[in-house]
Amino acid sequence: MKRLYLSLLLCLSFVILTGMQARGGDLADILEQKGIITEEEAREAREDKDREKTFRVLEKIDFKGDLRLRHDTQWRDEKKDAKYDRNRERFRLRFGFNAKTSDTTKVEVRLVSGSGYQNTTNQSFDDHGRGKGIFIDRAYASWNPLDFLKITAGKHKNPLVTSSLVWDSDINPEGISESLNFDVSDSVTIFSNLGQWLIEELKLKDSDRDPSLLVFQLGAKIKPSKKVKFELAGTYYDFKNLDELKWDKDGPLDDTNTFLGYNNKYGQQMIFDNDKKLLNEFQCWELLAKVNIKNVLPVPFSIFGSYIINKGADIDELIEKGGAVDKSDPDDLASYGGDDRDTGWLAGISVGNKKKKGDVYVKYFYQELEDYAFPAVFVDSDFHGGGTNNKGHYIHGRYFLADNIQARATGFFTERDDERKDEKKDEDRVQLDIVINF
Repeated sequence: MKRLYLSLLLCLSFVILTGMQARGGDLADILEQKGIITEEEAREAREDKDREKTFRVLEKIDFKGDLRLRHDTQWRDEKKDAKYDRNRERFRLRFGFNAKTSDTTKVEVRLVSGSGYQNTTNQSFDDHGRGKGIFIDRAYASWNPLDFLKITAGKHKNPLVTSSLVWDSDINPEGISESLNFDVSDSVTIFSNLGQWLIEELKLKDSDRDPSLLVFQLGAKIKPSKKVKFELAGTYYDFKNLDELKWDKDGPLDDTNTFLGYNNKYGQQMIFDNDKKLLNEFQCWELLAKVNIKNVLPVPFSIFGSYIINKGADIDELIEKGGAVDKSDPDDLASYGGDDRDTGWLAGISVGNKKKKGDVYVKYFYQELEDYAFPAVFVDSDFHGGGTNNKGHYIHGRYFLADNIQARATGFFTERDDERKDEKKDEDRVQLDIVINF
């Protein structure tokens, strides 16, 4: 009863003394000074107030993460009949939170395991049990000033409607993105995604032309019935200022941490002119289509496809203007006979649900990706060992052991798409996973 009287008294006093509190006084302190409550009761009131503030803050924060345990096996045929077999035990850890800081703003932070590469968060069990690295995977703020507009800045989730033919799912671009959605009718939504993303930051005395990527996407979601939904998207990628990525004495093609070195190693020969400036260009168009169908079969299924072309690729120009700079010899491209090697395509199907215990989900696609269709540094790092100039099959299945626990199996059965420039390299890969969400 004493606590009841105390609560009623506090409520009444709050109404009477609101003005005094606004001038800086704490309600519990005021009541204690007036002898209305004891020192112990004032302390309890302050503790209750602090807990209430903490709970209000925690209610706005959503913590989440996942742990993936993986067995990864690769079989590869290399040059001169050499064989490459590799078995690895690996894990992926992701943990973070998003916090709603106001009615229109949100902040997300996520940490991940791995080596720090942009297109993988895997960490192998090795180095006799040494500690593993943790990296910042996402750190961004988003603002929804209007129902149809969202602006995001920082290192954020890829907002594009796209596929693994073009973007590895682990990549989180850095810069600013704008997303717009307009409901034309109950069955048609028009959307657009724009991006101004940084590629490299250069220390240039006379220029601020940092290599960057401008993205323009326009698409539509169409639901002609409750059973069918179409999704269409067209995207233009304009890679700017790549000619500022000059050759230097340290040999950037040997460093796979750079845009130049990664692309050069994974299927795209980087060519420089006699002034040691990069000649390769990427102005890419991507088209994607997907149809989702439910309530026809016992489980939902979808059919999807995507196509990419790099209108900036020109093998003849690389050969004509390129200079022989260490590993950048344009004569190596002569075997292509003027073929720009600038396209890629993917087509596949998925069947099943992936929401709760007992769900089964299966996905299959076939893809072909030519050398210069899109920068190798961004495409799927698992398909054919990463990079471009590949083709083959992808098969994936998962079973939900519980709402938050999945067993997965993935197979990649791939080969070199074109063998004219180098010798054949086929690769098969199988990954067995247990994924636990928390």
